[in-house]
Amino acid sequence: MPQPIAAAAQPLADRLRQAEQPVRLIGHYDCDGLTSSAILARALQRSGQRFHLTNVVALTPAVIEQLNSEAPALVLFTDLGSGYPELLAQLKAPALVVDHHLPQGETPPNVLELNAHKAGVDGNCEASAASLAFALALILGEANRDLAPVALAGAWGDRMYLDGLVGWNRTIADMAVEDKYLNKTSRLPLAGETLAEALAGSLEPYLVGVSGNPAGAAEALRELEFDPAAALGELDAEGTARLADWLVLKLLEQGAGKQQRAQLFAPQLDLPQWGCSVEELAAMADACGRLGDTSTGIAMLLGSPSGRERAEVYAREHREQLLEQLAHVEFERGRAIQHFRGDNAALKGTVCTLALGYFLDRSLPAIGLAPRDGKLIVSSRAAPQLVAQGLSLAEVMAQAAGACGGQGGGHAQAAGASLPPEKGDEFIDVVDRLVADRLGL
Repeated sequence: MPQPIAAAAQPLADRLRQAEQPVRLIGHYDCDGLTSSAILARALQRSGQRFHLTNVVALTPAVIEQLNSEAPALVLFTDLGSGYPELLAQLKAPALVVDHHLPQGETPPNVLELNAHKAGVDGNCEASAASLAFALALILGEANRDLAPVALAGAWGDRMYLDGLVGWNRTIADMAVEDKYLNKTSRLPLAGETLAEALAGSLEPYLVGVSGNPAGAAEALRELEFDPAAALGELDAEGTARLADWLVLKLLEQGAGKQQRAQLFAPQLDLPQWGCSVEELAAMADACGRLGDTSTGIAMLLGSPSGRERAEVYAREHREQLLEQLAHVEFERGRAIQHFRGDNAALKGTVCTLALGYFLDRSLPAIGLAPRDGKLIVSSRAAPQLVAQGLSLAEVMAQAAGACGGQGGGHAQAAGASLPPEKGDEFIDVVDRLVADRLGL
């Protein structure tokens, strides 16, 4: 474990060991939030510590108000907190924060924080919240090494694999290989019984006109002189090479990014004890959160067979929803951004991510907006080259949302916001202006 992470995690471990009352655990609802929550829950359980876990969509004044009414002795936040010090300061209880998002402002005196950026680690690519939770779990007990697959799923859910795992994430993967929790294999990133099912159901790579389109998939395969009904697992070396060549050309034709094309040939990470890949474990966890059943996600990650069955159903349902949305989404271009409005807040971020990676103009950030619980919820994504030019979506979201009576934050490349629904048009105008200013457009 990197010494700065260990040094930052040690005070949190010491405080958890001293806890005599149940720990109030609050985690984010997405893949990284659920996996980090499950890691901390298991580590606390093994330490004989009681806890009460809730996963939330965002850290809001309502969450703080609820916690204050409960009067817990200690609150442990994971995958959220670092972006909202003003809210943490309103918490009456002492708190611990495990987060990898870009810190905003000063840490309140009632908070001990394990944040990747403050530990000298890049929270965009080197460590997710699950990676940091795993570090804390290791300090609490060496037996928690078996939680490495869950940590890797969290990093995968936050897309820290696109240029290959690096930093603390890479170290965790190496540990998992050493402990025989992880196998690396070479195969195309496709899944399905038949070739047609594999192409029609493919999200990564997303294939315009083919993904989500069984007829389009069958037609493409016939043009390649493949039998659409042939079993994917029985494709020989020559057939695999021909299909791989076609996939590369297809992605080039539709304007997919370099990272996305490189993923065609990246090693696949299999988890023997889980009977699936890291990608599939991440997809199940993420689907549980996105479809509003975080309890099933936690149960699945803690090893529940019935939770696993439900999570697999959710993963299929979520994939179908994404394929349907991607086939029909229309982005409106501004001076410096491109955005769409949808009706499903759980999909907008992934839609932006996949659309930007596989077919949108990557010289402009992608923004998605959708209503939820009386708020307008925003997700934003930017290509790496824009971040290299100095764009930070975390700063843009925070500033634009603040100007519109809301809250925002996240990472330089991926950030979000929530604001009053009537402020949508104003918010888009402010974001467009801020991005244009930062990019000199």
